[in-house]
Amino acid sequence: MLTVVAAMLATAAAHPAGDTRAQAEAAAMALHRRTDVNRDGVVTYAEMRDFAAAMVIPQGKIPDHLPNDRMARVAFDRADRDHDGRISAAEAIAGADRAFAEADTDHDGLLSAEERGAYAARGLADLQREIEQWQPLPCRPGAACATAGRPAGRQPIVDGRPVRRGAPG
Repeated sequence: MLTVVAAMLATAAAHPAGDTRAQAEAAAMALHRRTDVNRDGVVTYAEMRDFAAAMVIPQGKIPDHLPNDRMARVAFDRADRDHDGRISAAEAIAGADRAFAEADTDHDGLLSAEERGAYAARGLADLQREIEQWQPLPCRPGAACATAGRPAGRQPIVDGRPVRRGAPG
């Protein structure tokens, strides 16, 4: 359940939450602001994970790692288009716009229940494929993803490349 909530948070900007593009953008920004706990204008994987965990796990019992964070990682990577380990407000809005355009198949500027349902079904199938094929994205040197929020057991990343344990860094 926690993994699903975390993935939903990361992809909320990529799922239209309204009947119009403006409503989808407003919903994406509202969620972005709620998830950005330290109010620095960006959402990190750790913020998303902790926000999701706080929604489903009693206070003070948030795990260090999601039980299976592959789904959440895929969703976060989708939203973090520049792969800097942060989801900016611009990335959240761009995700909402992309999702709205994909969902609005008749291009009338409004989402019907049928369009919403069809988009959700396509999105779920796409997410499942991505989860099965997911590999960590390269990370820009000095970006948040290079040092924070990396699941246990995952290789560290230096200069945008994974570093094998025991290998010179």
